[in-house]
This record gives sequence, structure tokens and C-alpha cells, in this order.
Amino acid sequence: MLEQNEKNNPLVSIIIPTYNYAQYLQVAIESCVKQSYKNLEIIVVDDGSTDNTKEITQRFVNKIVYVYQKNMGVSGARNTGLELAKGDFITFLDADDYLTEDSIERRLNLLLERKDIYFVISTTYSKNIFDNTLTAKNKLEEDMISDKLHEALLLRYIPFQISAVLMRSQHAKQFIFPLQIANGEDIAYFTKIFFKTKGYFLAKPTAVTCSHPDSLRHKIEEIKKQDTALIDIIFDDPYYGKALNYLRKDFTAHRCFEFFRRFYNSGDKVLARKYYVKAIATKPSKIFKIDYVIKFLRTYL
Repeated sequence: MLEQNEKNNPLVSIIIPTYNYAQYLQVAIESCVKQSYKNLEIIVVDDGSTDNTKEITQRFVNKIVYVYQKNMGVSGARNTGLELAKGDFITFLDADDYLTEDSIERRLNLLLERKDIYFVISTTYSKNIFDNTLTAKNKLEEDMISDKLHEALLLRYIPFQISAVLMRSQHAKQFIFPLQIANGEDIAYFTKIFFKTKGYFLAKPTAVTCSHPDSLRHKIEEIKKQDTALIDIIFDDPYYGKALNYLRKDFTAHRCFEFFRRFYNSGDKVLARKYYVKAIATKPSKIFKIDYVIKFLRTYL
């Protein structure tokens, strides 16, 4: 346990953006309130909800900061949270996910012990809402410290969920989430957080991500609207100069394969084929992914 004194008791801000997710929000907030580390600022940014979100938040009076704003999208809500956050450290939590009880303490300990790291990213559990089972899939079984985690993020060498990252506030507030997209906006933001800084990868999960019909349907609609806009937003950003160009083709192929899988699973065979073809055109060597070839052929059946 952390020593609860002024030196080792920094304020940690947890930012929860929410939009019409009242049915999940209480669990998310409770997971923050029940943290083993107690010096927390829990900021709930209600992005124009029309359900009973406000009623849920009123159950936590004096335990959270509640802010209502007109609907601006998840990036706008997160950016509002960034502006309001007073903590020495900042993390985000999606309203339909929740934290493990030691989530903040475990990650904060690492940041307090290692003054040379700017953030800690952990793995997460995935929750099946139909039977409430938790699974943790992670190719990396050991912790590591690296200044190349931006590369690991873009090439998907490490698992990534926004709720798994705890950052030093001064670093987190340098950047904002892009407002022009709503799918992959977290990758755009955290590529900047990870770029040219040393971070700690924690193999132990510190959050639980929940997939449900609402989130899956929303993601599909956003993909249809914005297509591959995220690729240009990241790689054409003058912030990087040309430093990320060597990753562009691999990231594009990964992104298109992800879209192929989502549309294949949703039954949209036409769009699934579109993204498969684009992935192979970008990186022809990926044609040897046999499981994808089989699924691609099935889109013609």
C-alpha cells in the first residue's frame, strides 16, 4: 500500500466521458469509489445524455465532479475532462468499462518509483456480458520499460484500451483528442503520449472492458462514416515530421484487416471485401494470413 502522507499521496484524476450509458455508468463510478488508493478526483463528463445519466450521478454526490455539456462526441467530452482535471496524474475510464480495485494504486506506484517514465499502460480483462466471464489475452507475459511503445501501439504488439493508461498530468495536458473522428481517436491521442517518451508496460490487467450490442453497433456506424481517416490524422500530423512514415503501411494493413473482421462478423460482405482488398494492396505479404483468406472467400458465398 502507498503511504498516505503528503509526499506520497498525489491527486489522481479519473475522467469518465458518458453519453446515454446510464445502464453501465454506476458500475464504472463504483469501481472508482472503491479503489484501494483514495486520493481521487472522479470527473464525469455527461456529453448531452437524454437518458437517466444525471440521476445515476446524483447517487454519488460529494464523491464525483459532474459536468453536463451539449453533445460534442467522445473526444469533446474527454477534452473537457482534461481541462478540468486538477490531479498530478490522469487516467480515462469509458462509462461502460470499470477498474480493478487496485488499478490506480498499482499503476501509480510505478510512476512514483520511476521518475523517468511518463505513463503506465497495462493489459485489461475482457468481459463477456452474456455469461460475465473474464478473459485476459496477452502475448507479453512480462513487464517492460520502453521508449518505443508508440511503435508497439501502432503495430498492435501490445493490447490497448484507453482505461489502462495512467499518465503524468503535465504530459497528458499537452495534447487533445481529435474532434473530427470518433473511431480510433484514442489511438491518435495516445500515439502522441507514447511518442519520444519512456513508458512502462504492465502485464497485469488493471481494468475490465465490456463488449455489448450498443458499443459494437456504434463502432460499425463510425467506421462507415470515417473510413480510414485515422491513418491520415496520425501520419500526416506535422507533430511527428516524417518520423512515423516507416510504420504507415503496416498500420494501414492492420487497420483494414480490423475493419474487414468487423464487417465480416456483422454480415456486411461487400464492405468486408473492400477492406480486405485494401489491406492486401497495401501489404501484399499479408495474403498469407490463411484464416483471413478463408473468410474473404466466404464473402462470395
